[in-house]
This record gives sequence, structure tokens and C-alpha cells, in this order.
Amino acid sequence: MIPTPRMLISAGIVGVIVVGGVAVAATASAGRIEFEQQRLLKTVGGTAEETVPTPEPVPSNVVVRELETDPEEVGGYWTPENLEQAEPMPIPRVEVTLN
Repeated sequence: MIPTPRMLISAGIVGVIVVGGVAVAATASAGRIEFEQQRLLKTVGGTAEETVPTPEPVPSNVVVRELETDPEEVGGYWTPENLEQAEPMPIPRVEVTLN
């Protein structure tokens, strides 16, 4: 098979895309995306906006509270005897009416 100019151009484009993807993946895995974004904005002359992640709102049917007991103490409670005597939690029932 003789490589044609189109085939060589396509191979070059695919190579550039692969190298770019590997560079982005390596940067992301190193946790340097924000650093590179700041550096790019300084180079271009833009302003870097500080993005502070906002916590997602907790749905009203979710209970959120800090644990007050020591995890070691809780783990010590669940002996084989206590595990055998444990009762399963009831499965919540959800009823939906479709019109």
C-alpha cells in the first residue's frame, strides 16, 4: 500500500489530536488545570476570575448531620452476634400517579 498525501495529512492530524489529548489528560491528572488556565489568561491579557465552588443544595428529604460517635466504637459494636440479631431497615415505598 502506497501512502497518499491525503493519508499522510490525516495521520498527521490524528497524531496532533492524540498528543493534545494526552497533554490535557496529563495536566488534569496532575491537578494543574487551574494553574494552566491562570497562566493562559495572564499570557492573553485576560482577567482571572476566582471561581469558588458552591456546595450543591441538599434536597429537603435528605438528612445531613455530623457523626458524633467514634467510628472505632461503632465498628466494635457490630460483633458477629450483633450482626446476626440485626433487623433490616424497611424498604421505602414510593408511589407515583401518572395522569
